Amino acid sequence: MILPRSIRLATLLLPFCLLWGGNAGAQSATAAGAYPQRPVNLIVPWPPGGAVDLLARQLGTVLAKELGQPIVIENKSGANGSIGHAQAVRAAPDGYTTLLATNSTFVIGPHLYKQLPYQHERDLAPVSLLGASPLVLTVNPALKVKTLAQLLALAREKPGRLTFASGGQGSTSHLAAEQLMALTGIEMTHIPYQGGGPAATAVMSGEVDMAFLDLGVSLPFLKSGRLLPLAVSSDQRSPLLPEAPTVAESGVKDFEIATAFALFVPARTPAPVIDRLHGALVKALGDADLRQKLIHQGVIVMGTSPAELRDYTTRENQRWGKIISDRHISVK
Repeated sequence: MILPRSIRLATLLLPFCLLWGGNAGAQSATAAGAYPQRPVNLIVPWPPGGAVDLLARQLGTVLAKELGQPIVIENKSGANGSIGHAQAVRAAPDGYTTLLATNSTFVIGPHLYKQLPYQHERDLAPVSLLGASPLVLTVNPALKVKTLAQLLALAREKPGRLTFASGGQGSTSHLAAEQLMALTGIEMTHIPYQGGGPAATAVMSGEVDMAFLDLGVSLPFLKSGRLLPLAVSSDQRSPLLPEAPTVAESGVKDFEIATAFALFVPARTPAPVIDRLHGALVKALGDADLRQKLIHQGVIVMGTSPAELRDYTTRENQRWGKIISDRHISVK
């Protein structure tokens, strides 16, 4: 999994964060007034049915208990998450609008869209990195390849003929395939869809040959045999899919990619409100039932400070900016 050591440690330090979060939440409750006094809106810049939507709904249920108010999920998909981002930026900075973003929206999108109506780091304030999920390289069984080596051989025989689906132009599923092509010298044709769910359906129907899919989205289809796993994108095998080797194990060195999930609020949201939200969020992520559900969906649960998320965003901006530039990726 590509995550800085400090972020990886967040998974080990979460029990201690729970103690800190509880104290911080108590100390800031007075400063934040009676927040929240009404339902809190959680914008999901992807369509229903995908990994981000599932995480939002599961987290929202537990977070609502911690905040004492309902969490209203609003799917606002399109333009690789930028439509949902723009809506969050326009919202009042009062803690009643939050944004569940992925690294494809908060560190990849800005390098693809030259005229976004916002600047992420200027217009959105970090709350916490929530977790990360490896991707699985999946193929339609009809393609008759069972290993990554066989897929690469087929791609070299038919340059540009093989097609791959993604959750959208510039999504992590798209850039995972771009990095694979860059490291192996193969060429495939990209077919973007609006989210991981539609991309998975496209591979199963034979509309496209393959796709990197979030583990949580693809797992049911892998178990039923409707999709065939070739490799996982993390640095270690997933305990949920132990038979699938990593891409690196399959002979492609220096390959690691994950979908990261993070929570943001509009800039200028008062610090006490962010503290209250962060404290409730860390407690929610520590809920045993929620953690178990997320782990079974292939999500590595985190829970970082706002400062750690800000540092992570800065580093990942540099990393993805280079990949996009080297591959000459643009939004059509």
